Amino acid sequence: GMAWDAQGNLYVADGQGDGIGNARVAKFDKDAHFIKSWGQRGSEPGQFNALRGIAIDAKGMVYVLDGGNKRIQVFDADGNPKAQIANGFVPAAICITPGAHQYIYVSNSNDAETLDNGEIYKMELDGRIVGKFGRAGRVPKEFNMVNAIDCRSENELFVAELGSWRVQKLTLKPGR
Repeated sequence: GMAWDAQGNLYVADGQGDGIGNARVAKFDKDAHFIKSWGQRGSEPGQFNALRGIAIDAKGMVYVLDGGNKRIQVFDADGNPKAQIANGFVPAAICITPGAHQYIYVSNSNDAETLDNGEIYKMELDGRIVGKFGRAGRVPKEFNMVNAIDCRSENELFVAELGSWRVQKLTLKPGR
């Protein structure tokens, strides 16, 4: 996953593989020059096990999906741990809405062997769940291995799925 902050800096979640390769976030400036990286394999704050996505809120806080540890870690722009959001599911894709009141959309996606999970959660930036929709499956309004979510507004999402080789456009009813 990749995300950009308001200054044009690029953050890369580098470490999808379980147990192999990197387990870090890399930060580059707007001209693609390396600035720094943080993280290593593990389960403590600032450590990762299977990075799955990354997003940045309007205040510049960096939200990193740490799928192997079933949590979202929140960092400042320098990589200092600020919070952990652990709601008991494996986060697989994330987006943060624009606007004065931002929300997080995050998927609890199934893996390639099962259709056990597939819901998408709507959360406050502190991790409080305010809604959820969907389930695992292959027909419209169901999700199969969600790997990306784009939220241009609070009520319009594009959800990309590896398992069904598609993108679904969702229009949610306001207040949900």
